[in-house]
Amino acid sequence: MINDHLQEDLLDLIHGFRNEQEKGAFVCMYCGAAFEEGLVYPVAAGSAQAVRAAADHVETAHGGAFAALLAKGNSGLPEVQEKVLRLLYEGKSDAEIAEALGGKSASTVRNHRFALRKREAEARTFLALIGLLDRRRPGTPRFVEYPAALSVKDERAMASQAEAEEIEARYLQVLPEGGIRLARWPKKQKEKLVLLRRIAELFRTDRRYAEKEVNAVLEKVWEDHVTIRRYLIEYRFLDRKSDGSEYWRP
Repeated sequence: MINDHLQEDLLDLIHGFRNEQEKGAFVCMYCGAAFEEGLVYPVAAGSAQAVRAAADHVETAHGGAFAALLAKGNSGLPEVQEKVLRLLYEGKSDAEIAEALGGKSASTVRNHRFALRKREAEARTFLALIGLLDRRRPGTPRFVEYPAALSVKDERAMASQAEAEEIEARYLQVLPEGGIRLARWPKKQKEKLVLLRRIAELFRTDRRYAEKEVNAVLEKVWEDHVTIRRYLIEYRFLDRKSDGSEYWRP
């Protein structure tokens, strides 16, 4: 194994939850629901310990890790290949997939399957290269992740984990009750994005919010909550219906 953390990250993505040992809990990667070790939780089949309860939660609340990963929009696949991948996961035959693609030929489906396997090989090679880079330069900074739909994807947005922590420490106050409050609003785009990312984490990924609920959350963060809400939408940290009746975190 080139790098253990790469393998651990991949397994976390496959499971849909991670073992956060410092918290003593298994935590859902999509909504942050935590299942503490040593406790028993109700599940459809009766009751289960934390790890099984976390797996059941990913399945029932998010449709399983496969569906949840595709819903995040980070696969990098063209729409048609993503559809083929989904149909393969559902157990469809080549003939059924060809029909679902609008009556394409079986050879077209085989080409898509080949393209997906090629992407798998490329992904393995890339992970190996990153693992070798981390071995050679263990101090190479990792960058924070933003929504896949974020329009700004250049050096104006890139921030290492260390940079993000420094920005948060400079602009955010942690409240006694556990919330956060902006000390001031920055001018630089990178700093705005880091703070918007942290503010977006105040919203769960498994529910929809009315506008007044969004405002209630943001008013505690900054007096000009309308501006913060606009930025969250503009940079795709939140999505909303065209009439503004519902907001959600993608």
